[in-house]
Amino acid sequence: MKFAKELEREAVPEWRIKYLNYKAGKKHIKAIASAIQRTSGSTPRTRSSIRRTPTFFSIVDPQSPKSGDQVDPPASSRWHGATDQDSVKIVKQAEDEALTSHGNGLQYGSFVPAPATHSRPLTRDGHQNDDDFELPAPAMYTTSSSPGVGQSFSPVKKSAHFNFHRSNSSGPLGSETLPPLASPSAHDEPLRRIFSGVKDSGRIAGLARQSLDLVREREQQFYEFMDSELEKVETFYKKNEDRAGHRLLMLREQLHEMRNRRIQEIVNEETSRSLSRLSNHEGNPDKSNGWVHPLKSKIFPLGPNSKSFQSMPQTPHLAAGERSHGRMDYVRRPENQEVAYRTAKRKLKLAMQEFYRSLELLKSYAMLNRTAFRKLNKKFDKTVNARPPMRYMNEKVNKAWFVNSDVLEGHIKAVEDLYARYFERGNQKLAVGKLRKLHRKPKDESGSSFLNGFFIGTGAVFTIQGLVYGSQLLYDNNPTIRIQTSYLLQIYGGFFLMLMLFSLFCINCSIWLRNKVNYQFIFEFDQRSMLDWRQLAEFPSFFLLLLGVTMWVNFSRYGDDSMYLYYPVVLIGLSVLIILLPFPILSYKSRRWFAYSHWRLLLSGLYPVEFRDFFLGDMYCSLTYSMANVELFFCLYAHHWENPGQCNSTSSRLLGFFTTLPAIWRFLQCIRRYRDTRNVFPHLVNCGKYTATILSYVCLSLYRIHQTHSNLALFVTFSTINGVYTSIWDLFMDFSLLQPQSRHTALRDILALKHRWVYYFIMAVDPILRFAWIFYAIFTHDLQHSTTVSFMVSFAEVFRRGIWSLLRVENEHCANVAQYKASRDVPLPYRIEPLMERASTESSPTIQPQGLPPPPQPQPAEHPSFYDSASSTAVAGPPSGSLLRRRTDLPSPGITRSFSRVIAEAHKQDFEKKRKPINEVSDVTAVGGQSDDFDDDDDDDDDDDAATLPELQHRDGGDAA
Repeated sequence: MKFAKELEREAVPEWRIKYLNYKAGKKHIKAIASAIQRTSGSTPRTRSSIRRTPTFFSIVDPQSPKSGDQVDPPASSRWHGATDQDSVKIVKQAEDEALTSHGNGLQYGSFVPAPATHSRPLTRDGHQNDDDFELPAPAMYTTSSSPGVGQSFSPVKKSAHFNFHRSNSSGPLGSETLPPLASPSAHDEPLRRIFSGVKDSGRIAGLARQSLDLVREREQQFYEFMDSELEKVETFYKKNEDRAGHRLLMLREQLHEMRNRRIQEIVNEETSRSLSRLSNHEGNPDKSNGWVHPLKSKIFPLGPNSKSFQSMPQTPHLAAGERSHGRMDYVRRPENQEVAYRTAKRKLKLAMQEFYRSLELLKSYAMLNRTAFRKLNKKFDKTVNARPPMRYMNEKVNKAWFVNSDVLEGHIKAVEDLYARYFERGNQKLAVGKLRKLHRKPKDESGSSFLNGFFIGTGAVFTIQGLVYGSQLLYDNNPTIRIQTSYLLQIYGGFFLMLMLFSLFCINCSIWLRNKVNYQFIFEFDQRSMLDWRQLAEFPSFFLLLLGVTMWVNFSRYGDDSMYLYYPVVLIGLSVLIILLPFPILSYKSRRWFAYSHWRLLLSGLYPVEFRDFFLGDMYCSLTYSMANVELFFCLYAHHWENPGQCNSTSSRLLGFFTTLPAIWRFLQCIRRYRDTRNVFPHLVNCGKYTATILSYVCLSLYRIHQTHSNLALFVTFSTINGVYTSIWDLFMDFSLLQPQSRHTALRDILALKHRWVYYFIMAVDPILRFAWIFYAIFTHDLQHSTTVSFMVSFAEVFRRGIWSLLRVENEHCANVAQYKASRDVPLPYRIEPLMERASTESSPTIQPQGLPPPPQPQPAEHPSFYDSASSTAVAGPPSGSLLRRRTDLPSPGITRSFSRVIAEAHKQDFEKKRKPINEVSDVTAVGGQSDDFDDDDDDDDDDDAATLPELQHRDGGDAA
């Protein structure tokens, strides 16, 4: 089981169905062992069992009298013309020969020993000279053919009854086949000698042949299984290796394009400076550019990467500035769509890193499968005692392409060389170190677990004690203290809800990791700086401790009374300072990623929408209580706590706007997705959902301010529409559940979580919690408890969002499993046709570039098979084609099936970096001219504009693979 656990741990989750099904292979081997044991159990074992145990093969009844008594011979003996004593002699003689002969006297493919050539001497009266109390003969002679010379005794193993040497070439291997079953003339005689005392000896012989046929059938099934698995692995590996070759070719062309454009920029800059100096010499100074170029060259000096381009070998016919479109196989984009060098460098560096990671995954895939085949072959040889061993490995697996191919190693070396030359100034060692740093082995996180336990335990004690003190102050004699305490508790409550949602996300990360859900790939975490879920949980745990200490100090009235109202400022200030601390400490890169994600969310609609953007927006849609506290916090301190009632929900329209702000962010993201893809479904339909959410919160704010029945009716109406809309969207779209004709009742075919009850529980709880707003309508006149009701409704919504995120990410992972998508298709900066479109088509089977004919549909794959593993009950069929049309490889089950399938698979199309048509503007535009992709690399040597280097006007021609 050691290798089974290793395979489970090291396998790529999205490719799990494409690995050798190791557990199924072990089941085949167990079936062979069971058949062998069944065959071995049909032969007589010991003399005592024959003479004294009532079995099917018994010849003498154990209740019969002693040898001195006279009894009538059985009918079977009379039929064969022999007495009972003669039958015992024959059986005893055959048994002794079987135990004392070399190799048990069994022939390959035979069930019984060959006819005896030697027999033990008998007495004159025809009986063997044995006493009733004589010890049995030795079990086996192993060192000589004669029992009396050089005897060596060894215990008989459990498998010794079927211990003949077999060749594992039965079935598909080689030209050798199992020998046919012995003819009746060859084996009837020994069978009659052994089973002469049985009435139906022919039936026993048929049973023996039937058992041997069962063994051969099980072996044939095992070989057929191994052949099918080998073909599956071979096909998948070849397909991905070919795709990697095309991707490498495109990346090399992109790097060449980046270098040539950079050289052209330097040349143009030098030409412009020369003209400027010439005009100054002639007495016509250009005031607009006379001082710009020198200042620009000082601020943005030539970087080391640009300087390293001069060491690359020259290719004269492709030199910069001399490229002829007639001799190229692609067309450059118009000059007005130029990409900045810094942006192109970031994108290509990220693309190279992700491509190297995909090559490492494919290499690991080949090595694990080769080991799995070897382990199964070894287990099979041990079961059947095959000679020669490892024949299947030698004749088939070791000759397979995924074992012998060195193309992948060549790709890896080429990527390392390109990365070193274009990004590390030719430093091969530094480039390899950065690329291989993407794969880190899990470390011991017991220290983080201890810190989490300490922070949570201590923080919980302080929080509960502070809450007790605060609840006592709500009944203080001073009305000012009562009002101030109630507003302070609201601020602390909003902070607690954010920590709760953060904690639920950490718990979900633990569940995803345990069930092999690749959430790191889904959120596009940087593998070099990614935090383990225990390390990530240190942040909410520490902030809980900070919250508890602040509440305890605040409500215990510790310190000066003037500080009573300003402890929340200390809490929020410390939290913001820790998150935005601009120093490389406290998981700096992870904090920067977190802050950058919030910046993209704040400017929703200006950035292309990625999975992390929409996910973070949905998280804030459940934090409306905390968002309302933003207005409450600034309003209270802006007015110095004078008349706090003007800042609550019954007086402030701004508070109502902050509750709708997360839904507005998601609305803008849906509009941006529609602008990028032109797909009405699901983006505009999703837009309608958030429109209903916005209207619901607007009506709630109007009802709180005016408290009229018409506003209450509007609130109930739009909240009902929103609840039904979002519940259907959650079940069908975000979870892809309630699929008819699915393997799992009311679920879907591919599941990643071990326990199915989790799906049914979330399916039942999520719609119920979607209607928690009903409590707002129930407690319409109880304004004194409106704060408590709002907090409890928000608490339920945060819990619902926590379980929602569990299935939403799991569903995204299952979509990647169905498409065998384990690496990102990072968008490249330059449009090089037709190479770009071809690579995009091959790397993204579900998304086709607009304006091009769709590729031919793949042939229907074999029937999906189960893959029962510790983390996945997955049925992986072929990758789906277009998501808006019915799959052509499945029978049409009806309109209901098609509609549900379209909704369930729509999320596969969502949040993809889909490429635009050639005639449209590139998607590299972003705020401030920066790249769309956030790069964590700190490149101090990035160069923008440069000084003069005329010798750089040559192109490299030495980028051999």
